[in-house]
Amino acid sequence: MRRLCTLLTALGLSVSAVSTPTVSLRAATGGNAAAFTPVPCADRSWTDDDPSFAPLPDAQALSGRYEGGLYRIETPANWNGELVLWAHGLVGANGPQGSRLAVGVPGGGPLREHLITGGFAWAASSYRCNGIVPGVGLLDTMSLIDVFTRSSNGRKPSRVYLVGESMGGNVTILGLQEFPNAFAGGLAMCASGPDVMDFLTAVGAASDLITGVTVRNSTSDQDISLLTNALGRPPDLTTAGRQLASVQIEISGGARPFAMEGLASRLVENVRFAATIAETAVWKAVATNAGLNYHIDERLGLSADAINKRVRRRIADADARSPHGLYTEAIAFDGRIERPLLTLHGTGDLLVPISLERTLKRAVARARKEQFLVQRIMRIAGHCGFSQQEQATAFDDLITWVHEGKRPAGDDVLHDLRDAGLTFTSPLRPGDPGTRQP
Repeated sequence: MRRLCTLLTALGLSVSAVSTPTVSLRAATGGNAAAFTPVPCADRSWTDDDPSFAPLPDAQALSGRYEGGLYRIETPANWNGELVLWAHGLVGANGPQGSRLAVGVPGGGPLREHLITGGFAWAASSYRCNGIVPGVGLLDTMSLIDVFTRSSNGRKPSRVYLVGESMGGNVTILGLQEFPNAFAGGLAMCASGPDVMDFLTAVGAASDLITGVTVRNSTSDQDISLLTNALGRPPDLTTAGRQLASVQIEISGGARPFAMEGLASRLVENVRFAATIAETAVWKAVATNAGLNYHIDERLGLSADAINKRVRRRIADADARSPHGLYTEAIAFDGRIERPLLTLHGTGDLLVPISLERTLKRAVARARKEQFLVQRIMRIAGHCGFSQQEQATAFDDLITWVHEGKRPAGDDVLHDLRDAGLTFTSPLRPGDPGTRQP
């Protein structure tokens, strides 16, 4: 506890902000997991939305409140004995709506229908708080196993799968890494992770250099107005706008389908997000662009060498960033997974870029666990816009992998991405480069 208090003080957090203690979860893991300390919830009060919902035909719905927030459970009449835990993405903690806890359904709806039709029960949590709290989200989601078991007259699920998107994808990867005995497999869609903080920090620093406008969280509205004037609005960008767009694409995976389309809504917003991170104690401590080699299309009038020599560098706190750092989810993935993990990522995702898949791939390879990882690339703009077919196919392939040991096909995320994603994208989206005649 002394180390916890010392680090919190150094990061500018009060001890009262720690609303979630170190957790071992022995029941869920057979007692093999080391203690897990999540990034704490914000020190504020939370209000509940109504978690009740109507079940699909031939299914039973259950909802309520538990120590992990609000929950929803849906069990089909022909339940096959297996349970899917759904982990939702980021709900910002700032603003009047950020204090409200709400719980959704898998995949926003289409995946839910696929699960129930296939005989799978599912459970989802609001988490006990909002914000960038994947560790809290993981612990609260895992606690649903006991809630579900009690609701099914003590019948435990024969297998449990962890499925999530965005921050929920981070929850999924984190869960398979930290609690390998708790899950039969995982599906992580558009998964974030600690490296997204590095990407956003790098974008903020490049924006400062290119535009001369520094965006601060405390004055973000007026700063963003100045920044927008300097960059222009897609597709009508200024020279500075085209330069920053090129930097964001190059450092996040390079040229690829729908990268510019995905950037249209993120060019300025990534800089705003970077300012938020820069003033958020825990994530400020681990975010860095110190070792990044910036790239840019030099035909735009700015060289990569000039950027790398002049850009502001942020150095991470060595203790917070190290493998022995206090908060597990703030440390880079170590790749030591023991169960099948299938990931989906969009080429045009410029909030959580596909470069995070490369980081995950390299970590798993270093840990010599590549037999447990399959990654798929989708040709889509924006964040987490997967079709029903893409989600359903991925889930079914994961189930076959777990049941029969047949590792499904995937994409090479380390390969050149300029024409990536044709194998598993279904359907091709309007305007896809693959649908155009030369």
